[in-house]
Amino acid sequence: MHRFLLNRNSGFSLVELLILLSMAAVASAFSIPILTSAMQEMQTQADVKSIATTMTYARMSAASQLTRYRMTFELGNNRWSVSKRNPDGTYTVQQATNELSNGIARGGITFKAESGSAPPDFPTESSTMITFNSRGVPMEGAGVVYLSSENVDYAISVSLAGKVQFWRNQDGQWIAK
Repeated sequence: MHRFLLNRNSGFSLVELLILLSMAAVASAFSIPILTSAMQEMQTQADVKSIATTMTYARMSAASQLTRYRMTFELGNNRWSVSKRNPDGTYTVQQATNELSNGIARGGITFKAESGSAPPDFPTESSTMITFNSRGVPMEGAGVVYLSSENVDYAISVSLAGKVQFWRNQDGQWIAK
């Protein structure tokens, strides 16, 4: 028969625990800013994709229902909405008014009224309204909406043919995503 002896000296000393806790604190001090920055970037991209998806929805709904749809952007309030044209010529909001995310600790995701540069063949000013006709083509011509989060600028564009695309400004160059 084997006997198991308990070793009363097993475990960690207080000094070893303090060293481990200090190492964990140093590691978290380096990782929290990186994680916060990455989360802000993901949140901004989610807003950009949400606007692009809503714009595509408005375009496709206009074509499938043979009526006009429009997206209205409240640039100063960071909101947008989609409306459908009624037979009497008035518009009815189709979805709840959407807002941009506040970001991590109010990280500053905002619409921009204009950009110093623009994606190819687009204006430098943000559109406040994009109306799609019954064929899903923007009535006012090509439109674009600019967003900003800290030092990164984004744009959501709709071409003359109705193609919705989003862009990111990297080192002064607009890159389609």
